[in-house]
Amino acid sequence: MRTLFLVAVALISLSSITAQQDVRLKTDYGSDNKELQELMRFQGIEKIRLSFEGAHLKGKHYAFVIKEFTNGRLAQVDTLAASAKDAYIQPVQSNTFKVDVMVQTRLDHTVKFYARFDRFSVHKIYDIEKPEDAYALHDFLGPKDSYEVPLETATYVLGYFLPYVDKDTGWKKYCEVSGSKYAPEDWGKAFDIPNYFLVEVQFY
Repeated sequence: MRTLFLVAVALISLSSITAQQDVRLKTDYGSDNKELQELMRFQGIEKIRLSFEGAHLKGKHYAFVIKEFTNGRLAQVDTLAASAKDAYIQPVQSNTFKVDVMVQTRLDHTVKFYARFDRFSVHKIYDIEKPEDAYALHDFLGPKDSYEVPLETATYVLGYFLPYVDKDTGWKKYCEVSGSKYAPEDWGKAFDIPNYFLVEVQFY
């Protein structure tokens, strides 16, 4: 009986330590400035601020990776920023870490990703075929106001994707995709989405 008690205590303690090491992610869409928000809409620019917070976040390295999926398969993997691989990028400086991500599908059939960190910014441009529908930038919070991002684990935080078209109604749906039960890697096959991008983050 005592052995079972000690095992239970150990499991609870381990669970508590693991929870304390996780990072909470909150997101904010768009701009608080009304005129700037209207200008962004006119230019087809979407913005999400990622706000990470955790007691063990300070001093951690981070990597932001963009993965493109085409016709249900992983087409390319590209690093947006990686502090451990670039001498000019410092690790996280406090227990809070914020990144602004902006995305725009442009008239020259390219997608531009722009990320603004604390002391630097970076952008990437990817070729796409001319889309019949508009891409949309979504987080994975759904109805929640935040969720946990485990340390040491690569986690998807954003998706930029074409809509799922309901064959019965013809409606174009986005939230049904980002809030679905399917893993993001499977969206292409599950929803017949020809092209989409995922932003992945890892703290280590």
